[in-house]
Amino acid sequence: MSLRAARLLVWPFAVAALALRVCAELWFKPLTWRIDPNGVALLTWVAVLAGTLLVPWAGYNLLTRSNRRPATWQVDAARNRFVAPSSPRWMGPWSMVLGWIAAAFVQTERIAGEDRAQLVQIPGVLALAIAVPLLVLGGIALTLLLNRPRLTLDRDGITAKGLVRRTFLPWDRLVPGGPPPPPPKAASIPLMRVPAVPGKPPYPYPLAAGRLHVEPGFLANTIRQYVEHPEHRSAIGTQRELDRLHATLR
Repeated sequence: MSLRAARLLVWPFAVAALALRVCAELWFKPLTWRIDPNGVALLTWVAVLAGTLLVPWAGYNLLTRSNRRPATWQVDAARNRFVAPSSPRWMGPWSMVLGWIAAAFVQTERIAGEDRAQLVQIPGVLALAIAVPLLVLGGIALTLLLNRPRLTLDRDGITAKGLVRRTFLPWDRLVPGGPPPPPPKAASIPLMRVPAVPGKPPYPYPLAAGRLHVEPGFLANTIRQYVEHPEHRSAIGTQRELDRLHATLR
């Protein structure tokens, strides 16, 4: 599956996690009221509740299992930069968790004298049941549209754009010799920064590699290459430089 398709699937699977939990609250939970003893009813409900998250999670992972983090960069020749977009294998699960949690604001209640459930009819609670899921799903869609988080490299340095925060790391402020090769599934890579005040020791910046669609080892080697070889920085953002980088790091 292409990276674009994997990203497009994130939002509908987040909607599915939300919808499954709401449906379970309205239609399956009343069935547990008829189960004796209460302990069995509780275990049954917990299993179903967990399934409303695990089923879409497993389905998404199955469809995107081929989307492994590549040892390469996307070339943005128009802006002379290399780009590592957000990883759908990271965005997908977290978006489903957020959708599933948002469904908890859709409060239900038992209809008097019946084994059926309905939405809580209190105006303020009903408003939250509508507003919170819409805000969460809208935030997920906006995050996907803005391609956050992502990482870009250009001749001046590294720009890490998180969900809300932007951090710029100039090449000349990074300590040569690092970062060290990380484990294959490293969640972060420690970049050592030279302090602005002379005499102070270097301090780390944890680069969130686990959120990016680039292999962590290749990411660390690329950064080390440009920190130690400033003569190659001006070519960043070209296919020719990416080919040279592959040949060097291989």
